[in-house]
Amino acid sequence: MISFRLLAAIILLFYAETRCVPSINKLMETVVEVIASEKSVSDEYMGKKDSSDGIGKESSDGAGFIIDKKGYIVTNCHVINSSEKIRIVLSNGNEYFAKIIGKDERSDIALLKIDAKTDLPFVRFADSDKIEVADQVIAIGNPFGFKKTVTSGIISYKGRDLSDKISELGVGGDSVLYLQTDVTVNYGNSGGPLFLYNSGEVVGMITVFFSEDGRSIGINFAIPSNTLKTVISQLRNYGKMRRSWTGMSVSQLDSEVSSALGLTEEQGLGVAITRVEKDSPASLAGIQVSDILLSINEEKITNNTNLEYMLSNLPIDKVVPVQILRQKVTMKLSLKVGSRSDDDFSYGFSEDVHIRKDIPYEKIDGINIGVTDLTIDLRKSFEIQDTMNGVLISNLADYKGPDISIGGVILTINQKPVPSVNELKVELQKISASEDAKKRDKVAFFIFDPKIRRYDYVAIPLKSKSANKKDPPDSKKPKKSD
Repeated sequence: MISFRLLAAIILLFYAETRCVPSINKLMETVVEVIASEKSVSDEYMGKKDSSDGIGKESSDGAGFIIDKKGYIVTNCHVINSSEKIRIVLSNGNEYFAKIIGKDERSDIALLKIDAKTDLPFVRFADSDKIEVADQVIAIGNPFGFKKTVTSGIISYKGRDLSDKISELGVGGDSVLYLQTDVTVNYGNSGGPLFLYNSGEVVGMITVFFSEDGRSIGINFAIPSNTLKTVISQLRNYGKMRRSWTGMSVSQLDSEVSSALGLTEEQGLGVAITRVEKDSPASLAGIQVSDILLSINEEKITNNTNLEYMLSNLPIDKVVPVQILRQKVTMKLSLKVGSRSDDDFSYGFSEDVHIRKDIPYEKIDGINIGVTDLTIDLRKSFEIQDTMNGVLISNLADYKGPDISIGGVILTINQKPVPSVNELKVELQKISASEDAKKRDKVAFFIFDPKIRRYDYVAIPLKSKSANKKDPPDSKKPKKSD
């Protein structure tokens, strides 16, 4: 009598041998040439067949693929560039002028449409979140004008952040976490699909490859299919990308600031909230400038977090949980995510702030920074709002530490507000006498810099009192009132 395990194995083997996987020829029918260069081609050429050997009369600028039977096509923004006339060549050689439905430069995705007068073969998308490293994939494109070129390889890495390399490369989007592959691709593959070998579904779009001499070296990157689906839907419905909007700006904390605040990987290393727009989702949620954002939508913030991607890809119109650290207390808040297009963002700050060097100051034991209480005159000189409470950095003659500027305003120390010089001294004395001082030799200052209109956390070295007993000869210490 046949065992249950053996029967199950036979069924699985039969399924593996007989499942329907699209042939390469069928997949090729969904891939198109994209020609966006300024070339003088008469209208009579439209609709004519290409040469039978697969090498066209002109080299394509890249590839694309059909995502809808009505003629919607996706490719890279950098493939079509700023061209107004874009020609699409189908696998059968027929050509059409394409209409641009929408573009999103930050993801390097463009959506086009052709009127083919007949239903077209189109791709099906995979769930890129379920893809594993070492899964087999194939790419189809037009490298150097050699059409219908198929290459194969594997997924080498998931979630690759290229945001710090995009400006150097000149292509790609800074709001994408890429799939890395070792598939051989070259110029002309950009915008082409990356198919899963087993199912024939699109898992990504080839966008970036690294090369020193123009030849592929097996390191290239594809926009994941789930990112493609999100952007395509927005471009199709609105003609542009509407990204999630929280109304807050953040700044990465360096390791010394994180240490001074006692943050850990388990808790989330966090980022500093440096700006909260009025009546924004962040403001309505109760988030404040100087808060430390530890997690959002259940995702902890670590050194590897792509903040730009995280904050621009939250679920629009949904309420998400937010965890912050405020004055050493962990708080949980709820934030309803809004939306904006990139065109809605325009911040213009004046950076021409007059810096005075003749301000009386008091040098504080332990930090070697000269500070002064804010007055009406000083607020006017440094363009500091009346509602901002802190102490002015007015002398740095003996200071040795991270870059700070005269005219900066110290707002908090280890998240404790310090609205006056006296309260700054009291707080520093408490920190020096605490158990934390034995573990850490730095304190976290939250500072507003009026020159660049920016808030940021800075880890300031905490010196012993013995190293700071005397003021420098040129100190202009203000007289204390009786």
